[in-house]
Amino acid sequence: MTEIVHIVTWRLNGASEAERREQARTVIGAVEATRDRIPGLLSLDAGINVVDAPDAWDVGAVMVFRSRAALDAYQTHPDHLAFKAAIGPLRSARSQLDFERRTSTQPPPSEEG
Repeated sequence: MTEIVHIVTWRLNGASEAERREQARTVIGAVEATRDRIPGLLSLDAGINVVDAPDAWDVGAVMVFRSRAALDAYQTHPDHLAFKAAIGPLRSARSQLDFERRTSTQPPPSEEG
């Protein structure tokens, strides 16, 4: 069985660090509003960058979907479309990575001492 890991990061267009942090809080709120509303979404984590690095993005989200079909359905889900419309004006750039993660139906090996 495979799940799909969906990773998205955004660079925000605020003129100052304080403005970008406020925008990031808006993005996090919008992401969190989709929790428990998207069929096939197994987990969701979102956060604001905490490491000041030249290539760092401002905010990101990691979502795990039950299947590729669930991810595909998410793309046109009304809550996702509303999310995109709300944060689109805040971003200067966006990145995305989707990959398959194999899940095991086998129990973990027992620890025998």
